[in-house]
Amino acid sequence: MKDVAIVGYCRTGIAKAGRGAFKGAALVGAFVIIVAAWWWDASLLTAAADENLQLIKTITGVLPFDWGSKVESALRIFGADRALLLMEGVVIAKVIMLSIAYPFRHRRP
Repeated sequence: MKDVAIVGYCRTGIAKAGRGAFKGAALVGAFVIIVAAWWWDASLLTAAADENLQLIKTITGVLPFDWGSKVESALRIFGADRALLLMEGVVIAKVIMLSIAYPFRHRRP
């Protein structure tokens, strides 16, 4: 009985470590994608950041009263447009990693 619980804990720990490694690799991959895009054409990153800023303006525009401008100012101060750029890079890196790993996954019946 005790051995079964230990095996369960080990599987859970290994799964969590694998997920953490996947997230870390996606973050590193996002930085690689951003650096490669910057090296290839820096205006591409500027255009993406501008589109993210436009998205922030659109979303904060629907907030009531004066909240929209205050939230927009706060998000600009915190660099939300660049954070969105990093998150887009993470998504692209995860899609690339999953598309590479998909053929090697074993199917469970």
